[in-house]
Amino acid sequence: MVIVRKEIVRKPIAIGVAAQFGAPCLALLGLVLPAAGHAVEFNESFLRKGDGPVALHYFEKGSAMLPGGYDVDVYLNHAPAGRQTVLFSPDAEGVVRPAISLKLLRAIGVDVARLEKEGRVAAGTDEAAAVDLAALADGASVEFESDKLALLLSVPQAYVARNARGYVDPSLWDDGVPAAYTNYQANYSRNDGSGYHSDYHYLGLRSGVNFGGWRFRNESSLTGSSGTGTRFSSNRSYVEHDIRSLRGKGAAGELYTAGEIFDSVRFLGAQVSTDLGMLPESEMGFAPVVRGIAESNAVVEVRQNGYVIYSVAVPPGAFEINDIASSGSNGDLEIKITEADGRVRRYTQSYSYMPVMVRRGSLRYALAGGAYRADGRSRPKFVQGTLVYGVSDDFTGYGGVLAAEGYSALALGAGVNTPIGGVSLDVTHSQSRTGNGKRQGQSLRFLYSKTVYPTNTTFTMVGYRYSTDGYRTFSQHVEEKDNTDGYGFRRQKSRLDVNINQPLSRGSLYLGVGETSYWNRAGNSRRLQLGYSGSYKDISYSVAVSHTRDSGANARPSTQVSLSLSIPLGKAPSTHRAYANAVSSNGGDFNLQGGVSGYLNDSNTVNYGVQTGYSRDGGGSGGVSLGWDTPTARLTGNVSQSRAGSHVDAGASGSLVVHGGGVTLGQPVGETFAVVEVPKVPDVSLSGSQTIRTDRRGYAVVPYLQPYRVNWLNIDPSSIGTQTEIAENAKMVVPTRGAVVKTRFQAETGRRVQFELSLDKSGKVPFGAQAYDAKDKLIGMVDNQSRLLAFGIPEQGRIDVRWGNDSCAVSYLLPPQNKELTYERQPVTCTRAGTVGGAK
Repeated sequence: MVIVRKEIVRKPIAIGVAAQFGAPCLALLGLVLPAAGHAVEFNESFLRKGDGPVALHYFEKGSAMLPGGYDVDVYLNHAPAGRQTVLFSPDAEGVVRPAISLKLLRAIGVDVARLEKEGRVAAGTDEAAAVDLAALADGASVEFESDKLALLLSVPQAYVARNARGYVDPSLWDDGVPAAYTNYQANYSRNDGSGYHSDYHYLGLRSGVNFGGWRFRNESSLTGSSGTGTRFSSNRSYVEHDIRSLRGKGAAGELYTAGEIFDSVRFLGAQVSTDLGMLPESEMGFAPVVRGIAESNAVVEVRQNGYVIYSVAVPPGAFEINDIASSGSNGDLEIKITEADGRVRRYTQSYSYMPVMVRRGSLRYALAGGAYRADGRSRPKFVQGTLVYGVSDDFTGYGGVLAAEGYSALALGAGVNTPIGGVSLDVTHSQSRTGNGKRQGQSLRFLYSKTVYPTNTTFTMVGYRYSTDGYRTFSQHVEEKDNTDGYGFRRQKSRLDVNINQPLSRGSLYLGVGETSYWNRAGNSRRLQLGYSGSYKDISYSVAVSHTRDSGANARPSTQVSLSLSIPLGKAPSTHRAYANAVSSNGGDFNLQGGVSGYLNDSNTVNYGVQTGYSRDGGGSGGVSLGWDTPTARLTGNVSQSRAGSHVDAGASGSLVVHGGGVTLGQPVGETFAVVEVPKVPDVSLSGSQTIRTDRRGYAVVPYLQPYRVNWLNIDPSSIGTQTEIAENAKMVVPTRGAVVKTRFQAETGRRVQFELSLDKSGKVPFGAQAYDAKDKLIGMVDNQSRLLAFGIPEQGRIDVRWGNDSCAVSYLLPPQNKELTYERQPVTCTRAGTVGGAK
């Protein structure tokens, strides 16, 4: 009986298909492999074709694989521990076994430090050298399942590191390579109408230089509009470096103080603080979601602490911005919506932290000192320190102190985990001395968050703050010092912020409410946003209401209502949709729009939109939009025409990275990213994205990686032509924050030739014989029909074929290549020593 098993080989081997023998090939041939170390002899009658002999000495020893490196899934005590490249090599008895190294053990969570402490690992042992796992720890074992390419390691629990989920050993952290980069976002819009003309342009730059573990960063912008000219602004420049022993980082330059306890301020100086990314189960930071409604083709500009941090063109209707990068500051966001006809609406959205809670024994710290930096003329020097500590599983204590010229503040608070949610309460006392005299007061802050699991209702942020008349934040103190009349700033009295998300059967309801009152300003600032989005089969719809009002006696409220509907054109896989949108405001303005949008290619990298509309003031309108995600940039454009005039906007975003291999263009990058090289192989897709592809030199930018965590960089094998082979299609990297890691996928490009071998006396070369090139590199194995599949060989050369104590040689000269064939066949004679043979 012959048993045939189907198996998928995860890793292409550069020496060709014939070299992929081992378990996959033998299983297809009906062989059941013995356990490693058990010598057997195969019945050659099942393997011969005609009179062809057999040479299977590795497999007769019980080996399941040929020597070489393979990507395998590693399991530690039956728990997945990731995919690793493992070297398989023969031992003294000729059995091919996986080589277990200290580096591998450390990577999957074995407590190598304890093994060293107990003397089970000798001092100075090479991390990459193979070790005997069974000798290191009593009861440890290694098992390899060739049919699943799974390496099963069993280690006593005493030698498994007791780390929280998500923990990665710091020895694996990679500071990356020397590199420089800039990440850009460029927008331009123009409106022309009867007696009205305006244009607006914005260029935002996030640039950096890396050397070793040092990171130099600069954030700047170039903005301009009609009548105001162009203004360049450098938001901040700073340098930082990890302090691994403190699980934190040190930074110097233009920075923001920690905003968890005191309001964050911008300053020039130095700071040492915890980096949450280094901690297991860490909170990676909070990014706000900005929602609103545009009444026409508008530009939305987001400012924080007076600096433009985000700008984007939006069509009429409700918009949601959820990709604003966290700057480290928690200053309120100023939202400015500039409509196509020049009307401007503004409102403020709070941006603050969630309840202050950490795990038992967890410590967060921040110590900063320097000179305050803002638009005013005062630059008082200050020092600030904050501390958060998890006293128990349900109780967190925290506090801070701030001392400056003419100002001091002390804060104390506690966070409690209760059955009704996470709650933190703190009080801050301040003393301020300016030209207006001495002031002192208190500010009480209450923060709350909760997810009600029976209904999945999420209170993402509920906060309330009340401040007495004499209380001043540090920034208010500086503003009052610069404006002795007391009218240069608004002193907050109370503030309430509520955000609620409620999933429903086929949709989601959200509610955002904010209200702020002031001691020295009439009226309250209000923000109300209510919306619902849902779907019925493939039809999606949404409704949204937005109401905003700024403080001040003459402030007028603004209310907009938006309705939208989207219907697919064709069957489910279709990427084309028809849509309709309506926006109405309390001033009597309304805008109706309809159109068709979708993708123009199978990879969904080119999108389009054709729309028509009608508004009360502008009459009928029409427009066309186009977007293109290329491997080197994201491009957008929109043109519209109405009775009131024309609107044009265009945008581009991307990155430029300078590294040891030259200059590479890519998609917009985050703070941590990778440069991947597949030498001289263009158009290779990476990480499952059609927009991340290697350039003509074989380089690509993978724009987002998670710092201090395991990240896998994957190559799509289907994007590699038949003339190219790679040694592995996945690599693991663990970057530090801000690192530019570089990894190389070894690739070979060349001809694939199937040699049909015959011995000089018309015999067959034995099945399992191994073939080597002139440099004694293994290039393949002979199959049971005396054929050898070789890859990447020169046009002319010599191949040595060996089996047992016998051998023969092939001297060949290949004909011109036929590139239409996946592989070419070439009959040759393999001659024994003392005779001459070659191509027939």
